[in-house]
Amino acid sequence: MTNAQAAEILQQIADLLNISGANSFRIRSYRQAAESLESWAEEIEEIYATQGVKGLRDIPDIGKSLAEKIEELLNIGQISQHQELLGQFPDGILELLKVPGLGPRTIALIWSELEIADIDELEEAARSQQLRELPGLGAKSEEKILASIERYRQGMQRALLGEILPLGEQLISYLREHPRVIAAELAGSARRRRATVGDIDLLATSEHPEEVCRDFASSGQLEEVTMAGDTKVSGLLAGGRSVDLRVVAPESYGAVLQYFTGSQAHGVALRTRAQKMDLTVNEYGVFEQHNDQVGEKIAGASEEGVYAAVGLEWIPPELREDRGEIAAAADGTLPELIELSDIRSDLHMHTTGSDGMCSLEELAEVCRQRGYSYIGITDHSPALRVAGGLTEEEIIAQIQEIAQLNERYREEGIEFRILAGLEADILTKGRVDVPDAAFEMLDFVLGSLHQGFSSDADKITQRVIQALESGKIDILGHPTGRLLLQREPYGIHLNEVIEAAGELDVVIEINANPRRLDLDDVHARFAQGNGTRLSINTDAHDIPHLDFMQYGVYTARRGWIEPRSVINTWPVNKVKEWLAQRRA
Repeated sequence: MTNAQAAEILQQIADLLNISGANSFRIRSYRQAAESLESWAEEIEEIYATQGVKGLRDIPDIGKSLAEKIEELLNIGQISQHQELLGQFPDGILELLKVPGLGPRTIALIWSELEIADIDELEEAARSQQLRELPGLGAKSEEKILASIERYRQGMQRALLGEILPLGEQLISYLREHPRVIAAELAGSARRRRATVGDIDLLATSEHPEEVCRDFASSGQLEEVTMAGDTKVSGLLAGGRSVDLRVVAPESYGAVLQYFTGSQAHGVALRTRAQKMDLTVNEYGVFEQHNDQVGEKIAGASEEGVYAAVGLEWIPPELREDRGEIAAAADGTLPELIELSDIRSDLHMHTTGSDGMCSLEELAEVCRQRGYSYIGITDHSPALRVAGGLTEEEIIAQIQEIAQLNERYREEGIEFRILAGLEADILTKGRVDVPDAAFEMLDFVLGSLHQGFSSDADKITQRVIQALESGKIDILGHPTGRLLLQREPYGIHLNEVIEAAGELDVVIEINANPRRLDLDDVHARFAQGNGTRLSINTDAHDIPHLDFMQYGVYTARRGWIEPRSVINTWPVNKVKEWLAQRRA
Protein backbone atom coordinates (compact mmCIF):
# COMPACT_ATOMS: atom_id res chain seq x y z
CA MET A 1 0.00 0.00 0.00
CA THR A 2 1.71 3.18 -1.18
CA ASN A 3 1.21 6.64 0.28
CA ALA A 4 -0.55 7.72 -2.93
CA GLN A 5 -2.99 4.80 -2.77
CA ALA A 6 -3.81 5.51 0.87
CA ALA A 7 -4.27 9.21 0.10
CA GLU A 8 -6.72 8.38 -2.69
CA ILE A 9 -8.85 6.33 -0.30
CA LEU A 10 -8.90 9.17 2.25
CA GLN A 11 -9.94 11.62 -0.48
CA GLN A 12 -12.77 9.28 -1.46
CA ILE A 13 -13.96 9.14 2.15
CA ALA A 14 -14.01 12.95 2.22
CA ASP A 15 -16.00 13.06 -1.03
CA LEU A 16 -18.55 10.53 0.17
CA LEU A 17 -18.93 12.27 3.53
CA ASN A 18 -19.52 15.47 1.57
CA ILE A 19 -22.40 13.90 -0.35
CA SER A 20 -23.76 12.42 2.87
CA GLY A 21 -23.96 15.88 4.42
CA ALA A 22 -21.33 15.35 7.11
CA ASN A 23 -19.93 18.38 8.90
CA SER A 24 -17.21 20.31 7.15
CA PHE A 25 -14.62 19.72 9.91
CA ARG A 26 -14.69 15.95 9.38
CA ILE A 27 -14.43 16.37 5.62
CA ARG A 28 -11.51 18.79 5.89
CA SER A 29 -9.62 16.50 8.29
CA TYR A 30 -9.63 13.70 5.72
CA ARG A 31 -8.55 15.99 2.89
CA GLN A 32 -5.67 17.45 4.91
CA ALA A 33 -4.54 13.96 5.90
CA ALA A 34 -4.60 12.87 2.25
CA GLU A 35 -2.49 15.86 1.20
CA SER A 36 0.03 15.10 3.95
CA LEU A 37 0.36 11.48 2.81
CA GLU A 38 0.90 12.54 -0.81
CA SER A 39 3.80 14.79 0.16
CA TRP A 40 5.39 12.49 2.78
CA ALA A 41 8.58 10.90 1.44
CA GLU A 42 8.79 7.94 3.84
CA GLU A 43 6.36 5.16 2.93
CA ILE A 44 3.65 4.39 5.49
CA GLU A 45 4.36 0.67 5.20
CA GLU A 46 7.95 1.27 6.35
CA ILE A 47 6.84 3.61 9.15
CA TYR A 48 4.28 1.12 10.45
CA ALA A 49 6.67 -1.83 10.20
CA THR A 50 9.32 -0.12 12.33
CA GLN A 51 7.33 2.23 14.60
CA GLY A 52 3.78 0.94 14.59
CA VAL A 53 0.72 3.17 14.76
CA LYS A 54 2.66 5.68 16.89
CA GLY A 55 4.94 6.42 13.94
CA LEU A 56 1.95 7.15 11.71
CA ARG A 57 0.85 9.88 14.13
CA ASP A 58 4.12 11.73 13.49
CA ILE A 59 2.88 12.53 9.98
CA PRO A 60 1.26 16.01 9.90
CA ASP A 61 -2.57 16.00 10.11
CA ILE A 62 -2.67 12.31 11.13
CA GLY A 63 -4.25 12.05 14.59
CA LYS A 64 -5.13 9.01 16.67
CA SER A 65 -8.34 8.15 14.79
CA LEU A 66 -6.86 8.54 11.32
CA ALA A 67 -3.71 6.64 12.30
CA GLU A 68 -5.89 3.72 13.37
CA LYS A 69 -7.74 3.81 10.04
CA ILE A 70 -4.43 3.75 8.16
CA GLU A 71 -3.35 0.84 10.37
CA GLU A 72 -6.55 -0.97 9.37
CA LEU A 73 -5.78 -0.25 5.71
CA LEU A 74 -2.26 -1.63 6.02
CA ASN A 75 -3.38 -4.76 7.85
CA ILE A 76 -6.45 -5.80 5.86
CA GLY A 77 -6.21 -3.72 2.67
CA GLN A 78 -9.29 -1.57 3.30
CA ILE A 79 -10.94 0.83 5.75
CA SER A 80 -14.33 -0.31 7.05
CA GLN A 81 -15.70 3.24 7.03
CA HIS A 82 -14.71 3.60 3.37
CA GLN A 83 -16.44 0.34 2.49
CA GLU A 84 -19.58 1.36 4.41
CA LEU A 85 -19.74 4.68 2.57
CA LEU A 86 -19.17 3.01 -0.79
CA GLY A 87 -22.03 0.64 0.03
CA GLN A 88 -24.40 3.60 0.43
CA PHE A 89 -23.87 4.82 -3.14
CA PRO A 90 -23.37 3.34 -6.63
CA ASP A 91 -19.84 3.31 -8.08
CA GLY A 92 -20.42 6.25 -10.45
CA ILE A 93 -21.21 8.72 -7.68
CA LEU A 94 -17.54 9.64 -7.20
CA GLU A 95 -17.15 10.62 -10.84
CA LEU A 96 -20.14 12.99 -10.58
CA LEU A 97 -18.15 15.03 -8.06
CA LYS A 98 -15.61 15.78 -10.79
CA VAL A 99 -18.19 17.53 -12.98
CA PRO A 100 -17.65 21.30 -12.51
CA GLY A 101 -20.59 23.06 -10.90
CA LEU A 102 -22.18 19.90 -9.47
CA GLY A 103 -22.02 20.29 -5.71
CA PRO A 104 -22.64 17.55 -3.12
CA ARG A 105 -26.15 18.81 -2.38
CA THR A 106 -27.19 18.67 -6.03
CA ILE A 107 -25.69 15.20 -6.43
CA ALA A 108 -27.46 14.00 -3.28
CA LEU A 109 -30.76 15.43 -4.55
CA ILE A 110 -30.41 13.83 -8.00
CA TRP A 111 -29.51 10.48 -6.43
CA SER A 112 -32.32 10.47 -3.85
CA GLU A 113 -35.02 11.58 -6.32
CA LEU A 114 -33.97 9.87 -9.56
CA GLU A 115 -31.34 7.31 -8.42
CA ILE A 116 -28.93 8.73 -10.98
CA ALA A 117 -25.39 7.71 -10.20
CA ASP A 118 -23.19 8.25 -13.24
CA ILE A 119 -22.49 10.87 -15.87
CA ASP A 120 -24.21 9.04 -18.73
CA GLU A 121 -27.45 8.72 -16.73
CA LEU A 122 -27.20 12.35 -15.67
CA GLU A 123 -26.76 13.51 -19.25
CA GLU A 124 -29.74 11.41 -20.39
CA ALA A 125 -31.93 12.81 -17.60
CA ALA A 126 -30.97 16.39 -18.48
CA ARG A 127 -31.65 15.88 -22.17
CA SER A 128 -35.03 14.28 -21.43
CA GLN A 129 -35.89 17.27 -19.18
CA GLN A 130 -36.24 15.24 -15.98
CA LEU A 131 -33.98 17.44 -13.87
CA ARG A 132 -36.11 20.56 -14.16
CA GLU A 133 -38.83 18.84 -12.14
CA LEU A 134 -36.63 18.54 -9.06
CA PRO A 135 -36.83 21.07 -6.19
CA GLY A 136 -34.52 24.03 -6.78
CA LEU A 137 -33.66 23.05 -10.36
CA GLY A 138 -35.13 24.24 -13.63
CA ALA A 139 -34.57 24.46 -17.38
CA LYS A 140 -31.54 26.73 -16.94
CA SER A 141 -30.06 24.30 -14.43
CA GLU A 142 -30.41 21.51 -16.98
CA GLU A 143 -28.60 23.57 -19.60
CA LYS A 144 -25.78 24.37 -17.17
CA ILE A 145 -25.42 20.71 -16.16
CA LEU A 146 -25.22 19.63 -19.81
CA ALA A 147 -22.60 22.30 -20.47
CA SER A 148 -20.64 21.17 -17.40
CA ILE A 149 -20.69 17.55 -18.55
CA GLU A 150 -19.34 18.64 -21.92
CA ARG A 151 -16.59 20.64 -20.26
CA TYR A 152 -15.66 17.68 -18.09
CA ARG A 153 -15.46 15.35 -21.05
CA GLN A 154 -13.51 17.78 -23.21
CA GLY A 155 -10.71 18.57 -20.88
CA MET A 156 -11.43 19.28 -17.25
CA GLN A 157 -9.11 16.54 -16.05
CA ARG A 158 -5.62 17.56 -15.08
CA ALA A 159 -3.09 18.15 -17.81
CA LEU A 160 0.70 18.13 -17.91
CA LEU A 161 2.48 21.25 -16.70
CA GLY A 162 4.30 21.20 -20.04
CA GLU A 163 0.96 21.62 -21.83
CA ILE A 164 -0.63 24.17 -19.50
CA LEU A 165 2.30 26.48 -18.70
CA PRO A 166 2.83 27.71 -22.29
CA LEU A 167 -0.91 28.46 -22.58
CA GLY A 168 -0.92 30.33 -19.29
CA GLU A 169 2.20 32.31 -20.16
CA GLN A 170 0.68 33.29 -23.48
CA LEU A 171 -2.37 34.70 -21.68
CA ILE A 172 -0.19 36.51 -19.14
CA SER A 173 1.85 38.07 -21.96
CA TYR A 174 -1.36 39.42 -23.50
CA LEU A 175 -2.42 40.92 -20.15
CA ARG A 176 0.97 42.52 -19.50
CA GLU A 177 0.77 44.30 -22.84
CA HIS A 178 -2.57 45.89 -21.95
CA PRO A 179 -2.06 49.61 -21.24
CA ARG A 180 -4.26 49.49 -18.14
CA VAL A 181 -2.53 46.49 -16.55
CA ILE A 182 0.13 47.28 -13.97
CA ALA A 183 1.19 43.67 -13.35
CA ALA A 184 -0.06 40.18 -14.13
CA GLU A 185 0.92 36.70 -13.01
CA LEU A 186 -0.17 33.08 -13.11
CA ALA A 187 -1.53 31.67 -9.86
CA GLY A 188 -2.63 28.29 -8.54
CA SER A 189 -0.84 25.01 -9.14
CA ALA A 190 0.66 26.30 -12.41
CA ARG A 191 2.59 28.95 -10.50
CA ARG A 192 3.66 26.32 -7.97
CA ARG A 193 4.82 24.30 -11.00
CA ARG A 194 3.05 21.11 -10.02
CA ALA A 195 3.63 18.24 -12.44
CA THR A 196 -0.04 18.30 -13.46
CA VAL A 197 -2.42 21.25 -13.51
CA GLY A 198 -6.19 21.70 -13.63
CA ASP A 199 -7.60 25.13 -14.42
CA ILE A 200 -5.57 28.18 -15.44
CA ASP A 201 -5.77 30.99 -12.86
CA LEU A 202 -4.70 34.47 -13.95
CA LEU A 203 -4.30 37.51 -11.71
CA ALA A 204 -3.81 41.11 -12.75
CA THR A 205 -3.84 44.48 -11.06
CA SER A 206 -5.22 47.70 -12.52
CA GLU A 207 -6.82 51.00 -11.56
CA HIS A 208 -9.43 50.22 -14.23
CA PRO A 209 -10.38 46.55 -13.74
CA GLU A 210 -13.65 46.81 -15.66
CA GLU A 211 -11.82 47.94 -18.80
CA VAL A 212 -9.25 45.13 -18.53
CA CYS A 213 -11.99 42.51 -18.02
CA ARG A 214 -14.06 43.86 -20.92
CA ASP A 215 -11.10 43.80 -23.29
CA PHE A 216 -9.96 40.34 -22.19
CA ALA A 217 -13.46 38.91 -22.63
CA SER A 218 -13.70 40.29 -26.17
CA SER A 219 -10.08 39.66 -27.20
CA GLY A 220 -10.59 36.21 -28.66
CA GLN A 221 -8.10 34.70 -26.19
CA LEU A 222 -10.92 32.46 -24.96
CA GLU A 223 -12.93 30.23 -27.27
CA GLU A 224 -15.97 30.67 -25.02
CA VAL A 225 -16.69 33.25 -22.31
CA THR A 226 -18.90 31.85 -19.58
CA MET A 227 -18.87 34.88 -17.27
CA ALA A 228 -17.72 38.47 -17.74
CA GLY A 229 -17.89 40.93 -14.87
CA ASP A 230 -16.12 44.08 -13.78
CA THR A 231 -13.40 42.23 -11.84
CA LYS A 232 -13.57 38.64 -13.09
CA VAL A 233 -13.75 36.80 -16.41
CA SER A 234 -14.23 33.05 -16.79
CA GLY A 235 -14.10 31.03 -19.95
CA LEU A 236 -12.77 28.09 -21.89
CA LEU A 237 -9.84 27.56 -24.20
CA ALA A 238 -10.11 25.37 -27.25
CA GLY A 239 -10.35 21.84 -25.92
CA GLY A 240 -12.30 22.84 -22.83
CA ARG A 241 -9.58 24.01 -20.44
CA SER A 242 -11.07 26.44 -17.91
CA VAL A 243 -9.55 29.92 -17.39
CA ASP A 244 -10.32 32.40 -14.61
CA LEU A 245 -9.02 35.98 -14.64
CA ARG A 246 -9.28 38.19 -11.56
CA VAL A 247 -8.36 41.87 -11.74
CA VAL A 248 -7.80 43.61 -8.42
CA ALA A 249 -6.77 47.00 -7.08
CA PRO A 250 -3.01 47.59 -6.65
CA GLU A 251 -3.28 47.79 -2.87
CA SER A 252 -4.54 44.19 -2.71
CA TYR A 253 -2.55 42.61 -5.56
CA GLY A 254 0.11 40.96 -3.38
CA ALA A 255 -2.49 39.55 -0.99
CA VAL A 256 -4.58 38.08 -3.81
CA LEU A 257 -1.50 36.62 -5.50
CA GLN A 258 -0.42 35.00 -2.24
CA TYR A 259 -3.94 33.75 -1.51
CA PHE A 260 -4.46 32.11 -4.90
CA THR A 261 -0.95 30.65 -5.28
CA GLY A 262 -0.29 28.49 -2.24
CA SER A 263 -1.92 25.16 -1.53
CA GLN A 264 -4.86 25.10 0.84
CA ALA A 265 -2.63 23.70 3.57
CA HIS A 266 -0.08 26.50 3.08
CA GLY A 267 -2.84 29.10 3.37
CA VAL A 268 -4.18 27.55 6.56
CA ALA A 269 -0.69 27.48 8.09
CA LEU A 270 -0.09 31.13 7.20
CA ARG A 271 -3.45 32.27 8.61
CA THR A 272 -2.91 30.26 11.79
CA ARG A 273 0.44 31.98 12.30
CA ALA A 274 -1.16 35.36 11.70
CA GLN A 275 -3.91 34.72 14.25
CA LYS A 276 -1.30 34.03 16.93
CA MET A 277 0.09 37.49 16.17
CA ASP A 278 -3.37 39.13 16.42
CA LEU A 279 -3.48 39.53 12.66
CA THR A 280 -5.89 38.45 9.94
CA VAL A 281 -4.69 37.41 6.48
CA ASN A 282 -7.12 37.17 3.60
CA GLU A 283 -7.24 37.89 -0.13
CA TYR A 284 -7.53 41.63 0.53
CA GLY A 285 -4.50 42.05 2.75
CA VAL A 286 -3.09 41.66 6.24
CA PHE A 287 -5.12 43.37 8.97
CA GLU A 288 -4.74 43.99 12.67
CA GLN A 289 -7.27 42.11 14.76
CA HIS A 290 -8.60 43.29 18.12
CA ASN A 291 -11.14 41.25 20.07
CA ASP A 292 -12.48 39.55 16.94
CA GLN A 293 -12.74 42.91 15.20
CA VAL A 294 -10.73 43.53 12.02
CA GLY A 295 -8.65 46.66 12.32
CA GLU A 296 -6.14 48.60 10.21
CA LYS A 297 -4.71 47.10 7.03
CA ILE A 298 -0.92 46.79 7.30
CA ALA A 299 0.05 44.95 4.08
CA GLY A 300 -1.37 43.72 0.79
CA ALA A 301 0.24 45.49 -2.17
CA SER A 302 3.08 42.97 -2.53
CA GLU A 303 3.65 39.34 -1.61
CA GLU A 304 6.87 40.33 0.12
CA GLY A 305 4.87 42.70 2.30
CA VAL A 306 2.28 40.05 3.16
CA TYR A 307 4.92 37.58 4.30
CA ALA A 308 6.94 40.25 6.10
CA ALA A 309 3.84 41.33 8.04
CA VAL A 310 3.70 37.90 9.67
CA GLY A 311 7.47 37.78 10.26
CA LEU A 312 8.46 35.65 7.28
CA GLU A 313 10.84 35.86 4.37
CA TRP A 314 9.18 35.75 0.95
CA ILE A 315 8.59 32.11 0.08
CA PRO A 316 9.18 30.96 -3.52
CA PRO A 317 5.90 29.74 -5.08
CA GLU A 318 7.22 26.21 -5.69
CA LEU A 319 7.63 25.69 -1.93
CA ARG A 320 4.13 26.75 -0.88
CA GLU A 321 2.80 23.28 -0.06
CA ASP A 322 3.02 23.32 3.78
CA ARG A 323 6.07 21.06 3.88
CA GLY A 324 8.03 23.09 6.40
CA GLU A 325 8.46 26.29 4.38
CA ILE A 326 6.68 28.46 6.98
CA ALA A 327 9.10 27.43 9.74
CA ALA A 328 12.10 27.82 7.41
CA ALA A 329 10.97 31.30 6.36
CA ALA A 330 10.55 32.24 10.03
CA ASP A 331 14.07 31.25 11.06
CA GLY A 332 15.84 32.28 7.84
CA THR A 333 16.70 28.79 6.61
CA LEU A 334 14.87 28.70 3.27
CA PRO A 335 17.06 26.99 0.66
CA GLU A 336 18.91 28.83 -2.09
CA LEU A 337 16.96 27.06 -4.81
CA ILE A 338 18.53 25.94 -8.05
CA GLU A 339 17.93 28.18 -11.09
CA LEU A 340 17.85 27.33 -14.78
CA SER A 341 20.95 29.51 -15.18
CA ASP A 342 22.87 27.15 -12.85
CA ILE A 343 22.66 24.30 -15.38
CA ARG A 344 25.88 23.85 -17.37
CA SER A 345 25.07 20.63 -19.20
CA ASP A 346 22.54 17.99 -20.18
CA LEU A 347 23.66 14.40 -19.58
CA HIS A 348 20.84 12.40 -21.17
CA MET A 349 20.11 12.84 -24.89
CA HIS A 350 19.71 10.72 -28.00
CA THR A 351 20.97 11.08 -31.56
CA THR A 352 20.09 9.37 -34.83
CA GLY A 353 22.45 6.65 -33.62
CA SER A 354 19.46 5.13 -31.81
CA ASP A 355 16.01 6.77 -31.69
CA GLY A 356 16.90 10.47 -31.82
CA MET A 357 16.08 12.88 -34.65
CA CYS A 358 19.37 14.80 -34.84
CA SER A 359 22.95 13.91 -35.60
CA LEU A 360 25.59 14.10 -32.91
CA GLU A 361 27.08 17.28 -34.36
CA GLU A 362 23.70 18.99 -34.77
CA LEU A 363 22.80 18.32 -31.15
CA ALA A 364 26.19 19.46 -29.90
CA GLU A 365 26.06 22.73 -31.86
CA VAL A 366 22.60 23.65 -30.58
CA CYS A 367 23.61 22.91 -27.00
CA ARG A 368 26.77 24.98 -27.39
CA GLN A 369 24.76 27.91 -28.76
CA ARG A 370 22.43 27.63 -25.77
CA GLY A 371 25.36 28.26 -23.45
CA TYR A 372 26.14 24.77 -22.19
CA SER A 373 29.83 24.09 -21.63
CA TYR A 374 29.51 20.32 -22.10
CA ILE A 375 26.92 17.59 -22.78
CA GLY A 376 26.61 13.82 -22.48
CA ILE A 377 25.37 11.66 -25.35
CA THR A 378 23.45 8.57 -24.20
CA ASP A 379 22.05 6.55 -27.05
CA HIS A 380 20.39 3.23 -26.18
CA SER A 381 22.24 -0.01 -25.46
CA PRO A 382 21.88 -3.18 -27.58
CA ALA A 383 19.01 -4.78 -25.60
CA LEU A 384 16.52 -2.02 -26.43
CA ARG A 385 16.08 -3.03 -30.05
CA VAL A 386 12.73 -1.27 -30.36
CA ALA A 387 14.58 2.04 -29.84
CA GLY A 388 17.44 1.21 -32.20
CA GLY A 389 19.87 0.15 -29.49
CA LEU A 390 23.50 0.40 -30.61
CA THR A 391 25.64 -2.69 -31.10
CA GLU A 392 29.05 -2.85 -29.45
CA GLU A 393 30.70 -1.83 -32.73
CA GLU A 394 28.31 1.11 -33.12
CA ILE A 395 28.96 2.29 -29.56
CA ILE A 396 32.71 2.26 -30.17
CA ALA A 397 32.26 4.07 -33.49
CA GLN A 398 30.21 6.77 -31.76
CA ILE A 399 32.86 7.16 -29.04
CA GLN A 400 35.44 7.72 -31.79
CA GLU A 401 33.18 10.28 -33.50
CA ILE A 402 32.83 12.14 -30.20
CA ALA A 403 36.62 12.13 -29.75
CA GLN A 404 37.11 13.60 -33.24
CA LEU A 405 34.55 16.34 -32.61
CA ASN A 406 36.14 17.19 -29.26
CA GLU A 407 39.53 17.42 -30.96
CA ARG A 408 38.11 19.82 -33.52
CA TYR A 409 36.69 22.01 -30.73
CA ARG A 410 40.11 22.08 -29.05
CA GLU A 411 41.87 23.03 -32.27
CA GLU A 412 39.39 25.85 -32.86
CA GLY A 413 39.72 27.09 -29.27
CA ILE A 414 36.08 26.33 -28.45
CA GLU A 415 35.44 25.69 -24.74
CA PHE A 416 32.90 22.91 -25.21
CA ARG A 417 33.19 19.17 -24.61
CA ILE A 418 31.09 16.10 -25.34
CA LEU A 419 31.11 13.19 -22.90
CA ALA A 420 30.60 9.72 -24.38
CA GLY A 421 27.77 8.04 -22.50
CA LEU A 422 25.30 5.21 -22.97
CA GLU A 423 21.75 4.64 -21.70
CA ALA A 424 22.14 1.02 -20.68
CA ASP A 425 19.17 -1.19 -19.89
CA ILE A 426 18.98 -2.69 -16.41
CA LEU A 427 18.19 -6.32 -17.18
CA THR A 428 17.06 -9.22 -15.01
CA LYS A 429 19.03 -9.93 -11.83
CA GLY A 430 20.56 -6.46 -12.06
CA ARG A 431 22.68 -7.10 -15.12
CA VAL A 432 23.67 -3.92 -16.97
CA ASP A 433 23.48 -4.00 -20.76
CA VAL A 434 26.85 -2.50 -21.58
CA PRO A 435 29.46 -4.44 -23.60
CA ASP A 436 32.75 -4.82 -21.73
CA ALA A 437 34.95 -3.37 -24.47
CA ALA A 438 32.70 -0.32 -24.83
CA PHE A 439 32.48 0.18 -21.06
CA GLU A 440 36.21 0.73 -20.82
CA MET A 441 35.99 3.51 -23.44
CA LEU A 442 32.83 5.30 -22.23
CA ASP A 443 32.98 8.37 -19.99
CA PHE A 444 29.82 7.36 -18.13
CA VAL A 445 26.80 5.05 -18.15
CA LEU A 446 23.22 6.05 -17.42
CA GLY A 447 21.22 2.97 -16.40
CA SER A 448 17.44 2.71 -16.87
CA LEU A 449 14.63 0.19 -16.70
CA HIS A 450 12.62 -0.19 -19.92
CA GLN A 451 11.14 -3.65 -19.40
CA GLY A 452 9.99 -6.07 -16.72
CA PHE A 453 7.70 -3.53 -15.04
CA SER A 454 5.21 -6.20 -13.92
CA SER A 455 7.51 -7.66 -11.25
CA ASP A 456 6.68 -6.90 -7.64
CA ALA A 457 8.30 -4.01 -5.80
CA ASP A 458 10.73 -6.19 -3.86
CA LYS A 459 12.11 -7.80 -7.02
CA ILE A 460 12.42 -4.54 -8.96
CA THR A 461 14.10 -2.83 -6.00
CA GLN A 462 16.58 -5.70 -5.66
CA ARG A 463 17.20 -5.65 -9.41
CA VAL A 464 17.99 -1.92 -9.44
CA ILE A 465 20.21 -2.04 -6.36
CA GLN A 466 22.15 -4.98 -7.80
CA ALA A 467 22.71 -2.92 -10.95
CA LEU A 468 23.99 0.00 -8.86
CA GLU A 469 26.30 -2.33 -6.95
CA SER A 470 27.78 -3.61 -10.22
CA GLY A 471 29.82 -0.43 -10.52
CA LYS A 472 28.74 -0.03 -14.15
CA ILE A 473 26.11 2.69 -13.57
CA ASP A 474 27.03 6.29 -12.83
CA ILE A 475 23.54 7.79 -13.17
CA LEU A 476 20.19 6.07 -12.59
CA GLY A 477 17.71 7.31 -15.23
CA HIS A 478 13.96 7.98 -14.71
CA PRO A 479 13.90 5.73 -11.63
CA THR A 480 10.17 4.92 -11.37
CA GLY A 481 9.29 4.63 -15.08
CA ARG A 482 6.14 6.69 -14.66
CA LEU A 483 4.40 8.50 -17.50
CA LEU A 484 2.18 11.17 -15.99
CA LEU A 485 -1.57 10.76 -16.66
CA GLN A 486 -0.69 7.71 -18.72
CA ARG A 487 1.25 5.07 -16.77
CA GLU A 488 1.68 4.58 -13.03
CA PRO A 489 5.20 4.09 -11.61
CA TYR A 490 6.32 0.49 -11.46
CA GLY A 491 6.54 -0.97 -7.98
CA ILE A 492 9.79 0.04 -6.34
CA HIS A 493 10.94 0.90 -2.81
CA LEU A 494 12.38 4.19 -3.92
CA ASN A 495 13.82 5.32 -0.61
CA GLU A 496 15.90 2.13 -0.44
CA VAL A 497 17.22 2.81 -3.94
CA ILE A 498 18.03 6.43 -3.06
CA GLU A 499 19.89 5.36 0.07
CA ALA A 500 21.82 2.70 -1.86
CA ALA A 501 22.71 5.25 -4.54
CA GLY A 502 24.02 7.61 -1.86
CA GLU A 503 26.23 4.92 -0.35
CA LEU A 504 27.56 3.90 -3.78
CA ASP A 505 27.97 7.50 -5.02
CA VAL A 506 25.55 6.90 -7.91
CA VAL A 507 23.65 9.93 -9.15
CA ILE A 508 19.86 9.80 -9.55
CA GLU A 509 18.24 11.60 -12.45
CA ILE A 510 15.38 14.06 -12.43
CA ASN A 511 14.14 13.37 -15.94
CA ALA A 512 12.84 16.73 -17.18
CA ASN A 513 10.50 15.41 -19.86
CA PRO A 514 7.08 16.81 -18.78
CA ARG A 515 5.57 13.36 -19.26
CA ARG A 516 7.99 11.93 -16.69
CA LEU A 517 9.37 14.46 -14.16
CA ASP A 518 10.94 11.42 -12.56
CA LEU A 519 12.43 11.62 -9.83
CA ASP A 520 9.50 13.57 -8.38
CA ASP A 521 9.84 16.52 -6.03
CA VAL A 522 9.13 14.63 -2.79
CA HIS A 523 11.80 12.00 -3.40
CA ALA A 524 14.26 14.54 -4.79
CA ARG A 525 14.09 16.30 -1.45
CA PHE A 526 14.62 12.99 0.32
CA ALA A 527 17.66 12.35 -1.89
CA GLN A 528 19.22 15.71 -1.05
CA GLY A 529 18.62 15.12 2.64
CA ASN A 530 20.26 11.71 2.29
CA GLY A 531 23.31 13.18 0.54
CA THR A 532 22.49 11.44 -2.74
CA ARG A 533 23.53 13.47 -5.77
CA LEU A 534 21.11 14.38 -8.55
CA SER A 535 21.29 15.21 -12.24
CA ILE A 536 18.61 17.12 -14.19
CA ASN A 537 18.42 15.93 -17.80
CA THR A 538 16.00 16.33 -20.70
CA ASP A 539 16.17 12.85 -22.27
CA ALA A 540 16.00 14.86 -25.53
CA HIS A 541 15.26 13.01 -28.76
CA ASP A 542 14.95 16.21 -30.83
CA ILE A 543 16.04 19.87 -30.63
CA PRO A 544 12.73 21.19 -29.13
CA HIS A 545 13.08 18.68 -26.29
CA LEU A 546 16.05 20.65 -24.95
CA ASP A 547 13.48 23.14 -23.65
CA PHE A 548 12.32 20.47 -21.19
CA MET A 549 15.18 21.43 -18.89
CA GLN A 550 13.03 24.14 -17.29
CA TYR A 551 10.52 21.54 -16.11
CA GLY A 552 13.23 19.48 -14.47
CA VAL A 553 14.45 22.59 -12.67
CA TYR A 554 10.88 23.37 -11.54
CA THR A 555 10.59 19.87 -10.09
CA ALA A 556 13.94 20.27 -8.33
CA ARG A 557 12.86 23.61 -6.87
CA ARG A 558 9.65 22.01 -5.56
CA GLY A 559 11.94 19.49 -3.88
CA TRP A 560 13.96 22.26 -2.14
CA ILE A 561 17.01 21.37 -4.27
CA GLU A 562 20.07 23.57 -4.18
CA PRO A 563 22.71 23.75 -6.94
CA ARG A 564 25.28 21.89 -4.82
CA SER A 565 23.21 18.68 -5.10
CA VAL A 566 23.06 18.63 -8.91
CA ILE A 567 26.13 17.44 -10.79
CA ASN A 568 25.35 19.21 -14.05
CA THR A 569 25.83 22.52 -12.29
CA TRP A 570 29.48 21.48 -11.96
CA PRO A 571 32.20 22.44 -14.46
CA VAL A 572 33.18 19.62 -16.79
CA ASN A 573 36.55 19.03 -15.10
CA LYS A 574 34.83 18.35 -11.77
CA VAL A 575 32.43 15.90 -13.43
CA LYS A 576 35.31 14.11 -15.15
CA GLU A 577 37.23 13.91 -11.86
CA TRP A 578 34.19 12.42 -10.14
CA LEU A 579 33.75 9.86 -12.93
CA ALA A 580 37.44 8.96 -12.83
CA GLN A 581 37.25 8.38 -9.08
CA ARG A 582 34.26 6.09 -9.60
CA ARG A 583 36.11 4.06 -12.22
CA ALA A 584 39.16 3.84 -9.98
